Amino acid sequence: MKPRLVRRLRKGSQILSFALFMFLFVQAVYLGQPPLESDLFYRLDPLIAATAMLAGRTLIAGLLYALVNLLGAVIFGRVWCGWLCPMGATLDWITPGKRDKKIKVSPKWRTVKFLLFGALLFAAVLGNQTLIITDPISIFTRTMTVVLWPGLRFLVFGIESFLYKFDALWPVLDVINSNILLPLFQGIESVFIAALPIFFFFAIIVGLNRIAERFWCRYLCPLGGMLGLFSRLAVFHREVSEVCTNCGLCAQTCPTGTIDKEKNFASDPAECIYCYDCAAECPVGAISFPAHTPLLKLAEGQLYDPSRRQVLRTMAGTAAGVSLLGIETIQRREPERMIRPPGAALTDFTSVCMRCGECVRVCPTQGLQPSLLEGGFQNVFTPHLVPRLGYCSFNCSACIQVCPTGAIPPISLEEKQVTLIGLASINKDRCLPWAYNTICGVCEEMCPLGEKAIRLEEVQATDIQGNAFNIKRPYVLRELCIGCGACEYHCPVGGEAAIQVQTLPKTDVFITGY
Repeated sequence: MKPRLVRRLRKGSQILSFALFMFLFVQAVYLGQPPLESDLFYRLDPLIAATAMLAGRTLIAGLLYALVNLLGAVIFGRVWCGWLCPMGATLDWITPGKRDKKIKVSPKWRTVKFLLFGALLFAAVLGNQTLIITDPISIFTRTMTVVLWPGLRFLVFGIESFLYKFDALWPVLDVINSNILLPLFQGIESVFIAALPIFFFFAIIVGLNRIAERFWCRYLCPLGGMLGLFSRLAVFHREVSEVCTNCGLCAQTCPTGTIDKEKNFASDPAECIYCYDCAAECPVGAISFPAHTPLLKLAEGQLYDPSRRQVLRTMAGTAAGVSLLGIETIQRREPERMIRPPGAALTDFTSVCMRCGECVRVCPTQGLQPSLLEGGFQNVFTPHLVPRLGYCSFNCSACIQVCPTGAIPPISLEEKQVTLIGLASINKDRCLPWAYNTICGVCEEMCPLGEKAIRLEEVQATDIQGNAFNIKRPYVLRELCIGCGACEYHCPVGGEAAIQVQTLPKTDVFITGY
């Protein structure tokens, strides 16, 4: 097959892979259940699979699809990075201007991704998943969920609001709104606590492309480091024949900069993403990707391969970091507002959660938010419920269905509806009927339970003139409340709600029921 045709196929594969990612993203949230698993890309991610199973001390059957990816690396090399990864495709398409050729990056920086991969694995052995926030699929999903998609929604509806000022456009806008915009974006306004940090993280990754094309993939990506190690075993390697004229076009076009002029334009299989740009640009057809025998012959070592000392230092640093996280105050008492998704108390949530943002993405009320430092450094980007922004919908189990690792356990909707996630309590100093003798029963009305967990009790009160009158005041039946947060979300009191849901205490009686 001609190299230019292969290159076109690769670009088409990137487009199709990105389109599939977006299809699953949109349909899982807004258009009903997709025909494929919405977490398909996580199931194909061997870094997610390895760290989740190590940290959780269990075999997660749904993540075994990742073996296909590893097998692909052993046969074809880093084809995932060049052909399928939505993060890699995005970096190919969003390059901020011309690269700054004055900045020279040492090849030794490539060591970082291998050491970061090692740190992730070793931390997972110790039960910690904090560094998994650097997984590329996790980064891209979080950014799309918290920044890009909500930002697009805001812009689209802002433009639509402006166009609605022109009466003649109303019929067309109504059709677009009802058939396209509302199914895609629904009626909820997207707000996320961690939007700016997640945006800046992604913006830095994109901005690094100005220094070197695919800077993230070359030097930093831990998944790329993992696949690179397996690609050293690849059956198909890039080769340069004797007809090479030393023109240097291949080295100029290589997006990962792995072609070395000093070594007769050879490349490292651990860095080559099989983009075929070099073969397509070669004027004499000197480049090919033949199969090699013996099949498992290791590629030549490189200057940037981690040394034994670097590996040991990485392990020591990882152990020290995990130890420091292990003495954070959250180990003894969780913050009172760190409310986890339903069923999370039944698992080792912090160890198994991948910070992937899947549950945040599908939450219909957007009550699930990625945390920052509310739960300490070890819980960065883990999901928690913020009832003032959105409640846990009584008839919804979307987060349970999409969790790729089982951090949110696969319980049925019926089980979820009786699973406690928090405890509600009323602040009588802020509650309208209690503090101001003002009629209000919103919390009772909004409680979704058939047997209401919030009741109204009629009591006698007096006004400032001393006149007696009857008023109904709410109270919580804690033996019925599951802590969904609907009462707090709908509480009409400005600012902090008069009724709030707090974190479950770490006792079996509250986890399993009264």
